[in-house]
Amino acid sequence: MSDIKASPNKYPLPPLLTVATLITCYLLDKYLPIGWEPEKVTPFMRGSGYLVIAIALLIDIWAFLTFRKNNANMMPHKAASQLLLTGPFAYSRNPIYFANVLLTIGCAYALGSRWFLIGALVLFVLLSELAIKREEKHMEENFSNHWRDYCKAVRRWI
Repeated sequence: MSDIKASPNKYPLPPLLTVATLITCYLLDKYLPIGWEPEKVTPFMRGSGYLVIAIALLIDIWAFLTFRKNNANMMPHKAASQLLLTGPFAYSRNPIYFANVLLTIGCAYALGSRWFLIGALVLFVLLSELAIKREEKHMEENFSNHWRDYCKAVRRWI
């Protein structure tokens, strides 16, 4: 069995990348702020940020419940037990990663910090290059034609 077929990653890289990005952005904002001027951080801007955060968390919960309902493995460092085609996976091949980037963008507006916008871009690239590419190879190795059909029907992000 090939290494990629057995497991897409050796450790749970995507959640670690997300947490590291959020912590780094928070610390950069605290010690080297590049936020908007206080008068430009309106209640509407903050409220919109919190709404985006709530949407991101709802997508995450929906994805987790879909994994649970289907008794599927959701750990990114273990082999996929099945190809999920329902729930948020009917709209995005990576709804959790999409939600993580969305969460970071929401933090930018809720906290009035440009670091989180930069962090969202960095997180998007890191997840794409370090996680998604390996996971997609893993899925193709394990689910071949079903995976290719799914890729034709459902976009990677949204």
